[in-house]
Amino acid sequence: MASLYLPENFRALQNPPRQDSSDQDAVSSPGQASEKLTQHPLVIVIERNIFLRACIVRSISHHVADHVKAYSSLAELAEQDIQSPCTVALLSTLHLSAEEADAEFAILTNLGSRLRTMVLAKTDDLNDTLHALSQGANGFISVNVDFDVLIQALGFVAAGGTYVPAQCLLAARANPSPPAETQAANAITSREKAVIKAIREGKSNKVIAYELNMCESTVKVHVRHIMKKLHAKNRTELAIKSMDL
Repeated sequence: MASLYLPENFRALQNPPRQDSSDQDAVSSPGQASEKLTQHPLVIVIERNIFLRACIVRSISHHVADHVKAYSSLAELAEQDIQSPCTVALLSTLHLSAEEADAEFAILTNLGSRLRTMVLAKTDDLNDTLHALSQGANGFISVNVDFDVLIQALGFVAAGGTYVPAQCLLAARANPSPPAETQAANAITSREKAVIKAIREGKSNKVIAYELNMCESTVKVHVRHIMKKLHAKNRTELAIKSMDL
């Protein structure tokens, strides 16, 4: 259902010049020494699961002449010197919990304009799409599409576009936006509501992390997102503004 425009300047990604035999392998595994990503247009795969990561890399390599790199997380990628003018990361959330995905999005926000990023998810969920885009992603796609569509979408994002599945746009048209107050309440996830409840009880991030079985850094990410959604400047204001949720 998705229709895409593939800019001319991205054809180099599908047919890049061949490397000399002396060049380093274009496919790298997590943990490889830091290096500048400047040789050719690149697709960077971010996937925690080793087997799935290898499958995605091999599949994409078939379309982009092996100019693919792979990392287990954005934190690992953030240590690299990303300088290629046509680099796009495919951030897979297929094996991430909601908390882990939010932690990745927090890193994505810090990367800013250093990287064009498309999120690979299980479904074409409108709320998930909007959340990913609000956190700095440049595109969102699910495993429900044909692989050729994924390649075209990566090209579009790498060239400067923003890709959203047609299914999401149709869903938005079929379900008009609710009033602003309802929208704000719906934007808060169940996990965030649990964090809000704990904050209103005066608990520290360390205690919240222990009780909700998550890392303290993840709690901080949740608190930051909640404050942004509720336009709260501190925990006290957060507790007051969340009374009606």
